[in-house]
Amino acid sequence: MVTSTSTARPRGTRLPRLARRRQLLDAAMEVFVARGYHAAAMDEIADRAGVSKPVLYQHFPGKQELYLALLYESVDRLIEAVEAALRSTADNRERVNATFGAYYEYIAEHTGTFRLVFESDLTSEPAVRERLDAAEFRS
Repeated sequence: MVTSTSTARPRGTRLPRLARRRQLLDAAMEVFVARGYHAAAMDEIADRAGVSKPVLYQHFPGKQELYLALLYESVDRLIEAVEAALRSTADNRERVNATFGAYYEYIAEHTGTFRLVFESDLTSEPAVRERLDAAEFRS
């Protein structure tokens, strides 16, 4: 388990597909941030979400696909915040300040997400590297 006081959800609750996907992503984020990609186990993620492992595999065919879904979501959220800051004013000095503000606000509000994006132990994986490179190119 991630912590000694488990926050695993009770099993047996039937959720709509999108709600279940969100639940699985949230549980996976907790485990990936706490353990890193390589030490995270699908069993632990399923347990943390309060589902069986087959339910987890119905939504994500493997650990890498689950990680990539989180990475895409996290990078997109950061890019959207920075782009909104850039569009917020025509004054370049204010744009720089707004952009830095958006970046640091993202870090403060999404500590786990920030770690997933910037402290990943999977950056040598081509699909992960490609997504991170695309984010650097866009921003």
